[in-house]
Order: sequence, then structure tokens, then C-alpha cells
Amino acid sequence: MDVSVIRRKLDLLVRLIDTTTGAEIEERNVRFFKDHQPVRPVYRGNGNYVFLNCKREDGFLDIMVHGFDPCRVKVEYEKLDSQMPAAEAFLIPSESAAGPLPLITFQGKLPGVERVQAVSLGQAYCCISEFDERKRVMKLFKTHRSGMDHIYYGLIHPDRQDFEPFAVEKEISGTSVKISQPLKEAFAVNSPIARIVFGRVTPEGDYVLRVRDDGTRLLYLVRYVVEGKVNFRTVDFHRLEEKGRGLWCSL
Repeated sequence: MDVSVIRRKLDLLVRLIDTTTGAEIEERNVRFFKDHQPVRPVYRGNGNYVFLNCKREDGFLDIMVHGFDPCRVKVEYEKLDSQMPAAEAFLIPSESAAGPLPLITFQGKLPGVERVQAVSLGQAYCCISEFDERKRVMKLFKTHRSGMDHIYYGLIHPDRQDFEPFAVEKEISGTSVKISQPLKEAFAVNSPIARIVFGRVTPEGDYVLRVRDDGTRLLYLVRYVVEGKVNFRTVDFHRLEEKGRGLWCSL
């Protein structure tokens, strides 16, 4: 009797994440498009979708999820793990999406804007204790939160009112993590660390950053890149109308 062997190769894992909460997106009304053609990955639970036997080609993946703004992810395989190529898609909830907490939008137009992201100045996950540059190990002072269960964080420098983004590679213990790249900037012991909220930009210079109204104090430190130059600005999402430029204020 002949035996048929079916081999399946994992070509891409995509994680769908709600950027306002950092939680996986469980919504199942999801569509994927590559080069404007629909593609059908396999759902693996917890917001994870896998592409099998579809060739590892660089390009853009457009994602449509009910209750969220459209999202485009750039896939570059040389930047991904060859054994487990994974990409995170940080989706922004639509303003019309029903949810337990209202949404507040910061948007505008800024020619040349390439990236926009932010960290909360009132919701630190932990604080830095020390950093081993050779081992890329960061030791932490823990706060009331249980752990760093996300990937992308910002190390805030309160004296300079800026932050350095970093990615967690793995959690070593309850008070230490290994990060993907060495820190480049000097820091003070006990500087706070907060999860990054990702915004969206367009080639035309439009930007959108949206957060959930989950506290009495919604003070965020916004990091935005314009033509390669990194800038920072403190934004109070509860006081956007006080800027004198209507509901939305500009960077």
C-alpha cells in the first residue's frame, strides 16, 4: 500500500493585537489580502493566524477586522526569524466600535510623518533597576502589575520627556527580561517602563493615534518620526479641545 506524506511549511505567523489594550483580538470576522488578492490563513486561536505553503515573499499584507480600522503590515523575511517567522499586526479600534470604554482620537496631518506611537505617563508596568549591555538583560523593580506579558515597551526618561522603544525577547524571571537590542540611551535608575501604543500614518501625512478612556488622567508621551527625525510631545487626551484647533489638534 502506498503511503502519502503531506508536508506543511509554516511561512508566516500573524498575531492580531488591539493596540489600545495590548490584548489579542478574538474577533473572527477577519479578512486578509496580499497584492489585493484574498488569502486564507489558518486560525490557531488567541488572535494567531498561520500561512502554510504560500512561499516566503516580501510584500504587504492588508488586514480587515470587524470593529477595527484597516491595517497594513509590511512583511520582510530578512527581519523575521527563519524558523518561526512571525509578525505583529497592531490594529486600532474603530471609533464606532462598541466596547466597555470610550475611545479618544488624536489625529491630524503632518507632511513627512513616518511613524507615531505613544506610552502612558500614568500606567507604568515597572521601573528599570539595571541593564547588562553584553547580555542584553534588564533588571526591574516591579509595580502592582503581574508581569511584562507584551513585547514592545518604552523606557521613559522623565527628565528629558522622551522614551526609548525596546522589544522583549524573553522573560528570564519575575524581575528580569532579555531584550532584542542593547539600549542606546543613558537612563536613571527607577525610570518607568510602559507599553507602547501604536498609531497609523499614511504616505499623504495623515496620522491617527487612539486610546481608551480608562482613567481620570490620560497623559501620554507621543513619539513621532518626521523625515527620519525623532520628536516627542506630551499630549493630554482629556484636554484636546483646549488647544484652540477644534476637536483634533496637530503634532
